[in-house]
Amino acid sequence: MCGRFVGTYRVADLLAEIGDAVEEAGLVLRLPDTEEFLLHNFNVAPTSPIPVLVVRDGALEVEIMQWGLVPSWSSDPRVGSKMINARAETLTEKVSFKNLVRSNRCIIPMSGFYEWPREGERPKVPFYVTREDDGLMWAAGLWTTSAVVDNGYTCAMVTRESGTDLSAIHHRTPAHFSSELACEWAMSSMEVGELCNVSLQPTLSFHEVSTDVNSVRNNRASLIEETTNLDQPLESEHPRLF
Repeated sequence: MCGRFVGTYRVADLLAEIGDAVEEAGLVLRLPDTEEFLLHNFNVAPTSPIPVLVVRDGALEVEIMQWGLVPSWSSDPRVGSKMINARAETLTEKVSFKNLVRSNRCIIPMSGFYEWPREGERPKVPFYVTREDDGLMWAAGLWTTSAVVDNGYTCAMVTRESGTDLSAIHHRTPAHFSSELACEWAMSSMEVGELCNVSLQPTLSFHEVSTDVNSVRNNRASLIEETTNLDQPLESEHPRLF
Protein backbone atom coordinates (compact mmCIF):
# COMPACT_ATOMS: atom_id res chain seq x y z
CA MET A 1 0.00 0.00 0.00
CA CYS A 2 1.18 3.50 -0.81
CA GLY A 3 0.56 6.46 1.41
CA ARG A 4 -2.93 7.81 0.73
CA PHE A 5 -6.41 6.72 1.68
CA VAL A 6 -10.00 7.98 1.82
CA GLY A 7 -12.20 8.24 4.87
CA THR A 8 -15.69 9.67 4.63
CA TYR A 9 -18.02 8.38 7.34
CA ARG A 10 -20.12 9.43 10.31
CA VAL A 11 -20.72 7.79 13.68
CA ALA A 12 -23.95 6.34 12.28
CA ASP A 13 -21.99 4.59 9.51
CA LEU A 14 -19.65 2.93 12.00
CA LEU A 15 -22.58 1.88 14.16
CA ALA A 16 -24.46 0.39 11.22
CA GLU A 17 -21.49 -1.66 10.01
CA ILE A 18 -19.73 -2.77 13.17
CA GLY A 19 -22.39 -2.47 15.88
CA ASP A 20 -23.60 -6.08 15.72
CA ALA A 21 -20.05 -7.45 15.59
CA VAL A 22 -19.09 -5.45 18.68
CA GLU A 23 -22.08 -6.78 20.59
CA GLU A 24 -21.32 -10.36 19.55
CA ALA A 25 -17.75 -9.89 20.74
CA GLY A 26 -19.02 -8.94 24.19
CA LEU A 27 -17.87 -5.34 23.89
CA VAL A 28 -19.64 -2.02 24.31
CA LEU A 29 -19.43 0.44 21.43
CA ARG A 30 -18.49 3.85 22.84
CA LEU A 31 -18.79 6.47 20.10
CA PRO A 32 -18.95 10.29 20.12
CA ASP A 33 -22.42 11.81 20.26
CA THR A 34 -22.38 13.70 16.99
CA GLU A 35 -24.03 13.64 13.59
CA GLU A 36 -21.02 15.30 11.97
CA PHE A 37 -18.45 13.42 9.91
CA LEU A 38 -15.83 11.68 12.02
CA LEU A 39 -13.61 11.77 8.96
CA HIS A 40 -14.34 13.50 5.67
CA ASN A 41 -11.08 13.45 3.76
CA PHE A 42 -10.62 12.30 0.17
CA ASN A 43 -6.82 12.41 0.27
CA VAL A 44 -5.55 11.40 3.71
CA ALA A 45 -1.78 11.81 3.79
CA PRO A 46 0.91 10.66 6.22
CA THR A 47 0.93 12.48 9.61
CA SER A 48 -2.74 13.42 9.24
CA PRO A 49 -4.94 13.01 12.33
CA ILE A 50 -7.39 10.14 11.84
CA PRO A 51 -10.03 8.36 13.96
CA VAL A 52 -9.07 4.83 14.99
CA LEU A 53 -10.88 2.26 17.12
CA VAL A 54 -9.25 0.81 20.22
CA VAL A 55 -10.44 -1.52 22.98
CA ARG A 56 -10.40 -0.04 26.48
CA ASP A 57 -12.13 -1.40 29.58
CA GLY A 58 -14.44 -3.67 27.62
CA ALA A 59 -15.44 -1.01 25.09
CA LEU A 60 -14.50 -0.26 21.50
CA GLU A 61 -14.00 3.48 21.34
CA VAL A 62 -12.68 6.20 19.05
CA GLU A 63 -9.29 7.83 19.56
CA ILE A 64 -7.75 10.45 17.27
CA MET A 65 -4.21 9.51 16.29
CA GLN A 66 -1.52 10.66 13.91
CA TRP A 67 -1.22 8.32 10.94
CA GLY A 68 2.48 7.56 11.11
CA LEU A 69 3.86 5.78 14.14
CA VAL A 70 6.48 7.49 16.29
CA PRO A 71 7.96 4.93 18.71
CA SER A 72 7.67 5.95 22.36
CA TRP A 73 11.46 5.97 22.64
CA SER A 74 11.99 8.26 19.63
CA SER A 75 12.71 11.96 20.09
CA ASP A 76 12.19 12.76 16.41
CA PRO A 77 8.54 13.30 15.34
CA ARG A 78 9.60 13.24 11.68
CA VAL A 79 9.97 9.44 11.71
CA GLY A 80 6.18 9.21 11.65
CA SER A 81 6.03 10.22 8.00
CA LYS A 82 8.00 7.08 7.12
CA MET A 83 6.22 4.66 9.48
CA ILE A 84 2.66 4.73 8.21
CA ASN A 85 2.78 1.00 7.36
CA ALA A 86 3.91 -2.08 9.26
CA ARG A 87 4.53 -5.33 7.36
CA ALA A 88 2.53 -8.22 8.79
CA GLU A 89 5.31 -10.65 8.01
CA THR A 90 7.80 -8.90 10.31
CA LEU A 91 5.64 -7.38 13.07
CA THR A 92 7.13 -9.56 15.77
CA GLU A 93 10.69 -8.86 14.62
CA LYS A 94 10.87 -5.08 14.14
CA VAL A 95 11.84 -3.19 17.28
CA SER A 96 9.29 -0.45 16.57
CA PHE A 97 6.35 -2.87 16.47
CA LYS A 98 7.08 -6.10 18.30
CA ASN A 99 6.18 -4.79 21.76
CA LEU A 100 2.87 -3.39 20.46
CA VAL A 101 1.48 -6.55 18.88
CA ARG A 102 -0.29 -7.91 21.95
CA SER A 103 -1.41 -4.83 23.82
CA ASN A 104 -1.61 -1.94 21.35
CA ARG A 105 -3.80 -3.05 18.49
CA CYS A 106 -6.31 -0.84 16.73
CA ILE A 107 -8.72 -0.77 13.81
CA ILE A 108 -8.41 1.92 11.14
CA PRO A 109 -11.73 2.47 9.29
CA MET A 110 -11.36 3.50 5.66
CA SER A 111 -13.69 4.07 2.75
CA GLY A 112 -10.93 3.06 0.35
CA PHE A 113 -7.33 3.78 -0.56
CA TYR A 114 -5.23 4.86 -3.54
CA GLU A 115 -2.59 2.77 -5.21
CA TRP A 116 -0.09 3.44 -7.97
CA PRO A 117 1.03 0.53 -10.19
CA ARG A 118 4.77 0.07 -10.36
CA GLU A 119 4.95 -1.71 -13.70
CA GLY A 120 4.01 -0.89 -17.28
CA GLU A 121 4.85 1.65 -19.94
CA ARG A 122 2.34 4.31 -18.97
CA PRO A 123 3.20 6.98 -16.39
CA LYS A 124 2.28 5.86 -12.90
CA VAL A 125 -1.39 6.70 -12.50
CA PRO A 126 -3.54 6.28 -9.40
CA PHE A 127 -6.28 3.75 -8.80
CA TYR A 128 -8.95 3.96 -6.14
CA VAL A 129 -9.44 0.67 -4.29
CA THR A 130 -12.57 -0.22 -2.32
CA ARG A 131 -14.35 -3.27 -1.02
CA GLU A 132 -16.31 -4.94 -3.77
CA ASP A 133 -19.46 -4.76 -1.64
CA ASP A 134 -18.93 -1.02 -0.96
CA GLY A 135 -18.61 -1.58 2.79
CA LEU A 136 -16.10 0.21 4.99
CA MET A 137 -12.65 -1.32 5.20
CA TRP A 138 -11.56 -2.30 8.72
CA ALA A 139 -7.77 -2.28 8.57
CA ALA A 140 -5.53 -3.73 11.26
CA GLY A 141 -3.23 -1.25 12.97
CA LEU A 142 -0.83 -0.75 15.84
CA TRP A 143 -0.62 2.34 18.05
CA THR A 144 1.60 3.88 20.68
CA THR A 145 2.00 7.05 22.70
CA SER A 146 4.60 9.68 21.93
CA ALA A 147 5.73 12.66 23.95
CA VAL A 148 6.91 14.47 20.81
CA VAL A 149 3.54 14.42 18.97
CA ASP A 150 0.89 16.99 19.83
CA ASN A 151 -2.05 14.69 20.62
CA GLY A 152 0.19 12.00 22.05
CA TYR A 153 -1.06 9.07 19.94
CA THR A 154 0.35 7.69 16.68
CA CYS A 155 -0.47 4.60 14.63
CA ALA A 156 0.64 2.47 11.69
CA MET A 157 -1.48 0.43 9.29
CA VAL A 158 -0.58 -3.24 8.88
CA THR A 159 -0.03 -4.43 5.31
CA ARG A 160 0.30 -7.86 3.68
CA GLU A 161 0.91 -9.38 0.25
CA SER A 162 -1.94 -8.66 -2.18
CA GLY A 163 -4.36 -11.32 -3.27
CA THR A 164 -5.39 -11.86 -6.87
CA ASP A 165 -8.00 -9.11 -6.56
CA LEU A 166 -5.30 -6.42 -6.34
CA SER A 167 -2.04 -7.99 -7.48
CA ALA A 168 -2.50 -6.58 -10.99
CA ILE A 169 -1.77 -3.07 -9.72
CA HIS A 170 0.32 -3.56 -6.56
CA HIS A 171 1.91 -6.36 -4.58
CA ARG A 172 0.81 -5.15 -1.13
CA THR A 173 -2.46 -4.16 0.47
CA PRO A 174 -3.77 -3.22 3.91
CA ALA A 175 -4.56 -6.20 6.13
CA HIS A 176 -8.31 -5.63 6.36
CA PHE A 177 -11.17 -7.78 7.61
CA SER A 178 -14.89 -8.11 8.07
CA SER A 179 -16.18 -6.20 11.09
CA GLU A 180 -16.34 -9.46 13.08
CA LEU A 181 -12.72 -10.35 12.46
CA ALA A 182 -11.64 -6.76 12.99
CA CYS A 183 -13.04 -6.98 16.52
CA GLU A 184 -11.03 -10.15 17.08
CA TRP A 185 -7.90 -8.31 15.99
CA ALA A 186 -8.59 -5.36 18.28
CA MET A 187 -9.26 -7.66 21.25
CA SER A 188 -5.93 -9.46 20.67
CA SER A 189 -7.70 -12.78 20.14
CA MET A 190 -6.49 -13.05 16.52
CA GLU A 191 -3.08 -14.58 15.93
CA VAL A 192 -0.62 -12.40 14.04
CA GLY A 193 -0.26 -15.05 11.32
CA GLU A 194 -3.89 -14.56 10.32
CA LEU A 195 -3.01 -11.10 9.03
CA CYS A 196 -1.50 -12.78 5.98
CA ASN A 197 -4.45 -15.09 5.32
CA VAL A 198 -5.86 -13.72 2.07
CA SER A 199 -8.99 -15.85 2.37
CA LEU A 200 -10.07 -13.81 5.40
CA GLN A 201 -10.03 -10.53 3.50
CA PRO A 202 -13.16 -9.09 1.83
CA THR A 203 -12.77 -8.90 -1.95
CA LEU A 204 -11.51 -5.64 -3.42
CA SER A 205 -12.30 -3.79 -6.62
CA PHE A 206 -10.57 -0.79 -8.19
CA HIS A 207 -10.77 1.81 -10.94
CA GLU A 208 -8.48 4.46 -12.36
CA VAL A 209 -8.81 8.01 -11.01
CA SER A 210 -7.38 11.42 -11.83
CA THR A 211 -3.71 12.17 -11.29
CA ASP A 212 -4.95 15.12 -9.23
CA VAL A 213 -4.77 12.64 -6.35
CA ASN A 214 -0.99 12.78 -6.57
CA SER A 215 -0.93 16.21 -4.93
CA VAL A 216 -1.94 16.37 -1.27
CA ARG A 217 -3.22 19.88 -1.96
CA ASN A 218 -6.19 18.34 -3.76
CA ASN A 219 -9.00 17.10 -1.56
CA ARG A 220 -12.47 16.78 -3.04
CA ALA A 221 -15.12 14.14 -3.69
CA SER A 222 -14.40 13.98 -7.43
CA LEU A 223 -10.95 12.48 -6.73
CA ILE A 224 -12.51 9.03 -6.32
CA GLU A 225 -14.51 9.18 -9.55
CA GLU A 226 -13.47 6.85 -12.35
CA THR A 227 -11.51 8.46 -15.16
CA THR A 228 -8.81 7.71 -17.71
CA ASN A 229 -5.50 9.55 -17.61
CA LEU A 230 -4.47 9.96 -21.23
CA ASP A 231 -0.95 11.34 -21.44
CA GLN A 232 -1.42 13.49 -18.35
CA PRO A 233 1.82 14.70 -16.76
CA LEU A 234 2.30 13.12 -13.37
CA GLU A 235 2.95 15.33 -10.38
CA SER A 236 4.75 12.87 -8.14
CA GLU A 237 4.12 13.63 -4.48
CA HIS A 238 2.80 10.29 -3.30
CA PRO A 239 5.09 8.26 -1.04
CA ARG A 240 6.78 5.24 -2.61
CA LEU A 241 7.06 2.90 0.33
CA PHE A 242 7.52 -0.47 -1.33
